[in-house]
Amino acid sequence: MAKKKVYEEKLRHGTAEVPIGIHKLSYPQGTDAIFYLHWHQEFEILVVTEGQIRFSIEDREYTLHTGDGVFINSNLLHSARTVDGQPCSFFALDFSWQFLHEDIHGRFAGKYLRPVIDGKRLFPEYISRGQEDWQGEFLDTILELRQCPEHDMESYELLLRSRIMAVWDILNRHSIRVKQGGGEGERISERLEPVISYMKENYAYEMTLAELAELIPMSEGQFCRVFKKNMKLSPMQYLMRYRILQSCRLLRDTDKKIGEIANLSGFNNISYYNKVFLQTIGCTPREYRANSDY
Repeated sequence: MAKKKVYEEKLRHGTAEVPIGIHKLSYPQGTDAIFYLHWHQEFEILVVTEGQIRFSIEDREYTLHTGDGVFINSNLLHSARTVDGQPCSFFALDFSWQFLHEDIHGRFAGKYLRPVIDGKRLFPEYISRGQEDWQGEFLDTILELRQCPEHDMESYELLLRSRIMAVWDILNRHSIRVKQGGGEGERISERLEPVISYMKENYAYEMTLAELAELIPMSEGQFCRVFKKNMKLSPMQYLMRYRILQSCRLLRDTDKKIGEIANLSGFNNISYYNKVFLQTIGCTPREYRANSDY
């Protein structure tokens, strides 16, 4: 596991509100490696738009021709190379589970997201047009998103969400359920629910790791490990992100001063609030309010 950690891609795509990234890339003749071995917590869908690409996912290798695609689950090592140095292009989407549903402990996530993340439901990885009708439908739906620019997710949010939901439904209908003994993942996930609820109900107030761990109860170290494994964020990262998202609502829907919004959202220091907001959303609270349609 320590060795795998070396290959983790730290970059998070999109924004906290619209956590998805779009890539449209081309490689000239003579290119060898397209991207080296790495993994990330996000899902990825890639479609070759020109040429061929040799794609590896863990110990599986696929040669993708023009029009072929792959689905890469969260946390899987993958890499890509050209075929004999020939030119090629691809269109790719990287998106967090939060783009599909905010609450990882809810019914929707329990039925359609957690089984995929936990490896209990296997989605097809290699999708090739002409094999079965559903594969062509999948590829056509993904390629509709090529009209979206790479740096303006929010203007295309409805289109992106609708098409990603559609292809998730296609993959789910053609997935394989893996039989596994026990239900430890579900039990741990359920065990965290009181903590998540407490955070959401009390996000405006100060809280400590010790306080959160006591709700389960667990030691602080064990609590942090279990929380991050299930939520893909540390407890404090999750709390800060939730606070920022609540402040976005206040910035959009009220005329309260930014300092007051920071305080209502759990930040007693406006400079720190501005810093965390910029890191999470990608702009300042003032810029967010000025550019809001609400």
